Amino acid sequence: MDKIDPITALQDDIDGLSLAMFEALRSLRDAVAPDSGNLGANSSTNTNAQEQQQPPDIDDLWQAYKSGDKQVVEQIHAANGGVILQKREDFIRVHAKMEMDKDTELVQRLASSVLNKSAEIDEKVDALPGMHRTKAEQMGRIEELLELNKQAVEELETTYTAAKERRDACREFIRINACKALGVEEDQDT
Repeated sequence: MDKIDPITALQDDIDGLSLAMFEALRSLRDAVAPDSGNLGANSSTNTNAQEQQQPPDIDDLWQAYKSGDKQVVEQIHAANGGVILQKREDFIRVHAKMEMDKDTELVQRLASSVLNKSAEIDEKVDALPGMHRTKAEQMGRIEELLELNKQAVEELETTYTAAKERRDACREFIRINACKALGVEEDQDT
């Protein structure tokens, strides 16, 4: 990461924050309205796949609990302190609490992810050179850099002109001396 300049690193972190926020919003949408993820999809072709992916409804879970499904029983007992439920209403209340706890954990995890990314961005912004300068100091620095750039352009043009003159002199010297050394008369048309 040391090979990346600070601005590119900052842009990468902003991209990461955007992705974390997108994932958070998508996860929340899926938790609140799982069917809304298929907007615009053809419902006739996806019906079987949707039925297989959807969690069981409350009636299916109640029946699984009453029939002694080990996984369902363990989840319900963990959520209500091990009390055996006899009434469907109690089961619905415990299930709603489990769903609310699950949603709370999801929101906390997603919020933590977004806040961590935001903190990383804040740290990188604070570490950028010149971030603690006032606007007047920044404008002064810009003027200074513009002047240095202007001087560099002038020096480059001077150096280029001198190099071009030297190149032309070298070509002339080589042309004259090569013709003399080879005993060839120079063609005056060139």
